[in-house]
Amino acid sequence: MKGFEEIQQLWQKQKPDPAVSFDTVLQRIKSDKSALAKKLFWQSIVPCLVIIGLVWISLTVAFATWTTYLAVSIVIGCLCYYTVNQLIDYRQLSDSQSLLSKPQQYIHYLQGFQQRRNRFNTRHYSIYEACIALAFALYAVEMYFALSFWFFVSFIVFVVFWFLICHFVFMKQYIRQENSRIQQMIEDLQRIHEQFRDEDPADGR
Repeated sequence: MKGFEEIQQLWQKQKPDPAVSFDTVLQRIKSDKSALAKKLFWQSIVPCLVIIGLVWISLTVAFATWTTYLAVSIVIGCLCYYTVNQLIDYRQLSDSQSLLSKPQQYIHYLQGFQQRRNRFNTRHYSIYEACIALAFALYAVEMYFALSFWFFVSFIVFVVFWFLICHFVFMKQYIRQENSRIQQMIEDLQRIHEQFRDEDPADGR
């Protein structure tokens, strides 16, 4: 794997183009990649902490209904699935540093990465949401016996409202920001691909 300074020197050997600053492009790509990787890393750590908390609760709290234990199990399973996927994408994005010396391969990688993230954030996330909703429905059985009627109704309304906000506001904003960051990296690489390809010794020219 080429170090960042070595890659920077390699890019600076290309034919000059006043419209392109290689230093600026490299620093922006590195910054965007680091920010995205950091986000994926923390999105893997936080669910792990929640899983530990849920396991501890299920072992120490005596719930009144079996549906609550099932609800906790479903949530833990969903969080494990979410965490594993985030960790896989984090590792792959972190390992992509070696592709910086080959812009066209990096472009293909990022396009594939963007497609995978979109599938995960839309189709897979919808399944994840449905499972979490089922878990809350199962947990509501216990809440029905533990709370007064109006507190129970308030609990249901709050959960439904929270799901709608997450799905139609927070998740859409999350997808838009993530796509924007990845697309910026792709566009930066495309701007200099032709120059880099003409001089890249890996092309055998």
